Amino acid sequence: MASLTGWLAAIAIIVAGIVPLTVRVRQGGRRGAPSSPPIRLHVVLGLSTSALAFAHTVTIIPALGSPAATAGGMLALVPGALGFLVLVAHTGIGLQLKDEKLRARTSKRRTHLATALTIIVLVALHAGVLVWAGRRG
Repeated sequence: MASLTGWLAAIAIIVAGIVPLTVRVRQGGRRGAPSSPPIRLHVVLGLSTSALAFAHTVTIIPALGSPAATAGGMLALVPGALGFLVLVAHTGIGLQLKDEKLRARTSKRRTHLATALTIIVLVALHAGVLVWAGRRG
């Protein structure tokens, strides 16, 4: 179950990230307005991603003794835990960006992008180590 929820969360991250990128491509490099339908979809997908990540965190507890988890050890668990914490921060920043009158919008957008990229790196490291450990053990 932990593996399933983890892969579902990873897929949700990818799908949620594709939405604003598609908007930029379709609009010739311009960002979507916070109230536009695609950005509202991005918000819903982002919140769903957070829920899936939480579900993964809860379902992983019984699997902590699995061969992949023990073989991966802290090298697998630390990026996963950090990824979850960064995802929570990313969600909070994203919810702030829904405010059309946000004063520090440029700074918040950059932080939102930085946390998104950090999540991708941490999730890739987390999953990569677990897959590697699962094949070894």
